[in-house]
Amino acid sequence: MGALRLSCLVIPILLASGVNQAQGFGKKNASLAPQAEVRFGDGSLVRMAILQESLEVMTKYGKLTIPVGDIRRIEFGMHLPEGAGTKIQSAIRKMGSDVYKQREEAVKDLLDLEHYAMPSLEKAVRSGDLEVAQRASSVIKRLSERIAPENLRTKDHDTIQTVEFLVTGRIISPTIKAHSAHFGDLTLKLTDLRTMHLRGGKDELELTVDASKYGSATDQWLDSGTVVDPNLRLIVRSDGQIDLWPQGPGQYMTGPKGYTTAGKGGTFMAGTLLGRVGNDGKAFVIGEQFEGIPPREGRLYLHIVPSPWNNASAGTYRVKIRTDYVALTSR
Repeated sequence: MGALRLSCLVIPILLASGVNQAQGFGKKNASLAPQAEVRFGDGSLVRMAILQESLEVMTKYGKLTIPVGDIRRIEFGMHLPEGAGTKIQSAIRKMGSDVYKQREEAVKDLLDLEHYAMPSLEKAVRSGDLEVAQRASSVIKRLSERIAPENLRTKDHDTIQTVEFLVTGRIISPTIKAHSAHFGDLTLKLTDLRTMHLRGGKDELELTVDASKYGSATDQWLDSGTVVDPNLRLIVRSDGQIDLWPQGPGQYMTGPKGYTTAGKGGTFMAGTLLGRVGNDGKAFVIGEQFEGIPPREGRLYLHIVPSPWNNASAGTYRVKIRTDYVALTSR
């Protein structure tokens, strides 16, 4: 009887110990996993650890397996909930029906599907069937009036920025495993995600800006390959020297802060290192160092203000680019 009582006491203790060890192991794994800031479709932000080791992405050149540790940012395209694709295509077809009631039902179904229907509607606008094209245009207008512009995503591909290059394709898995300090282990559905910023061991990008290529005309901008947005703090450091008048070597040398004479266009000093976000973004001074919040989402471009004497400059600037989280409480 004593032995039985002892075994009854020991077994629960061992089970409890096993549970505690498992929980500790899970927390340890989460602490070692890449940390990410995840933005959901409704605009909410949650910081969590990504437990997925890799993501499979189907591209036009075949399937890639990308380690999560090498990913810095994901911009999710449209991923439809189960069954939504069939419903959308059925509704698109019904818009061309000879039966008025079916056409009206199709419009209602597409409105109910909201932003998920947008990519198919944009294709339907170009339909050879005038009835379908007109109704699709009408639905797009009504959806645009009721849904915030940032939620009207129309891309059907995902964009994955790695430490080395940009990948465009479709993430194959419908979910991503994660862990939140507040919510525990999570299975994130791609249908619910908008963007994901990940931190890794190598967050700093180093590159060289050649003045002869990106500082001899006002329209020469270097794509840094870094994607930024107002959820990230941008930190840029630069050094080096360029010659604004190589025909007389050494007479008009300057660093990233710029020379004492305005450059071509007259807005900034010649030789100044500039940045802009997106192809049509407003130029801002980086100089030797910049730290701030990007005004918008997009790729970071770099440019050296050209010489005012209509000649090509020579030399290079060395640039280090880093991004970091903006405190959630400051938003």
